[in-house]
Amino acid sequence: MNVVITRPIQDAELLKTRIEELGCEVMLAPLMETVANDVPADAFANATAIVATSRNALTALAASPVLATLTPLPLYVVGPATAAAARDIGFARIVEGPGRAEDLAPMLRARAAGERLIYLRGDVVAFDLESALAESGVNVVPVLAYRSVEAEALPQDVIKALQTGGIDAVTLMSPRTARIWSRLVAALSPPVQLSGITYLCLSERVGEALGPIAKTDMTLVSSQPNIQEMIALVKRLAASSKAE
Repeated sequence: MNVVITRPIQDAELLKTRIEELGCEVMLAPLMETVANDVPADAFANATAIVATSRNALTALAASPVLATLTPLPLYVVGPATAAAARDIGFARIVEGPGRAEDLAPMLRARAAGERLIYLRGDVVAFDLESALAESGVNVVPVLAYRSVEAEALPQDVIKALQTGGIDAVTLMSPRTARIWSRLVAALSPPVQLSGITYLCLSERVGEALGPIAKTDMTLVSSQPNIQEMIALVKRLAASSKAE
């Protein structure tokens, strides 16, 4: 089974390795490049806790000259992958959410009342955590920690594989990534045949963001929005392909 990974190149290696261990061939088609911003030290003035919904936010934080003064603070993260990244840069008081920013919001409402939360975010987010918390009176200070640059074209090896029907599955981790994939595929000339592709989506919202191409192709959704469950989804698809 040939699987395309669409994550930014710096985030793709773990998923690539795990999928290859299942006996699959992997192609990389990073649809976004993530660029860390310089996070100023004064952004954390009077902070009592930090929120990160992406490992990219922690990559930016790791370069901050005040990192050592921040690691004693509680850090709320969206899921296990972000929690692992937080431990790698020295945080110990980590509160791990179930995998999505929208699921982290109720936890923060319940546990972070009275805190001054510094929310490390990207330029585009799938869920407006800041507004969701502000409506509940939680003091949230957003800090733009990273930005994403969209790909303008698919890699040539992926285009050739699309043209020859050589792709069995595509992993999609966010609604934005799904929209970029749909846009780039629709722009190909001559048009390519997509009927044999299964889209492996991190959530229902990701599948919905595919738009019209999802109507003619198979879309499978991870049972939980994290890397481990996405790998399990690939494993199930690979097993069913072998059975056929």
